[in-house]
Amino acid sequence: MACKNCNTLAQKRQLSSTGEVTRFLRRLRTFVEDGRIVEFPSFTDLADVEDDASWPDVIECSFGCPDCGQEFSFKANSHKSKPPQWLPTKTTHHRR
Repeated sequence: MACKNCNTLAQKRQLSSTGEVTRFLRRLRTFVEDGRIVEFPSFTDLADVEDDASWPDVIECSFGCPDCGQEFSFKANSHKSKPPQWLPTKTTHHRR
């Protein structure tokens, strides 16, 4: 169950347009900058994903909530038919 800190990110989302992906990536950057979520070492660093939609073919970023331990991933692959998606993945039960 998500905490007050990460509740707005707790639902699985599929992103259907380039504009929606761009807005969501900006939102993720803001949450990382604000400390609401932390980025984990991943296949792709969020900082390497530009806002101009010239994205790498594969994007896989991982994040976690520093308050409740909920983990999330953002995945996009231009070679697969699945739309880009945001997924709550697991809870580690670690607290600050």
